[in-house]
Amino acid sequence: MAQPGVVSSRPGGRPRDGSRDHAIRRATLQLLAEFGYDGVTMDRVATRAKAGKATIYRRWPSKVALVMDAITSFTGRPMQAPETGSLRDDLIAFFTSFHGQMSGDQGRIVAELVSEMPRNPELRDAMLRGLWSQRQSIWNAIVARAAERGEIRPGADPTMLMELGTALILQRVLMTGDPVDRAYLSRIVDDVVLPYAQGSWRQPVPVGADGHPADGNGTRP
Repeated sequence: MAQPGVVSSRPGGRPRDGSRDHAIRRATLQLLAEFGYDGVTMDRVATRAKAGKATIYRRWPSKVALVMDAITSFTGRPMQAPETGSLRDDLIAFFTSFHGQMSGDQGRIVAELVSEMPRNPELRDAMLRGLWSQRQSIWNAIVARAAERGEIRPGADPTMLMELGTALILQRVLMTGDPVDRAYLSRIVDDVVLPYAQGSWRQPVPVGADGHPADGNGTRP
């Protein structure tokens, strides 16, 4: 049986020390928080983690691979698709979990990676395959169950449904710093996402030339 902190042996090599992996990931996250993505180098990670560069490269072939592995480990347990039996409650649970993952140190690190993505296609692809792909899979499961229950109108764009909520959350987390509490998440669901999902957004009220509500002929009632 393997000893605590030691990963099982690899064929033809020595046992892999899991404690070193943890130290390297932790050093990577610290450097991301302090210097941003551009400031993370294999030399700095090796110095901070007190590990040799050869050790790092044996585990992670590139900086992108190391950063994405560190981020994935930092998120802790993967998000689980909620199954409350109600689209509204599933949406609130999903957005609550999403906000939790985007808050604090993790949110700042993810914000740094997102800002780097337009300049770094390799990082963008890794993010899309990793964190984004996981969330999309969970979202697809929520939408599929809601469609089976008849809670989503035909033609509603599942991706837009997710973007409507996550964009509003990220606006507060990354831009304004305004609170994201349960009341706010409920407003997102009740006032924005559900109306789009169910086709219940109110039709625009016609207005006359003077800016007042008008009848169908464009004149004031």
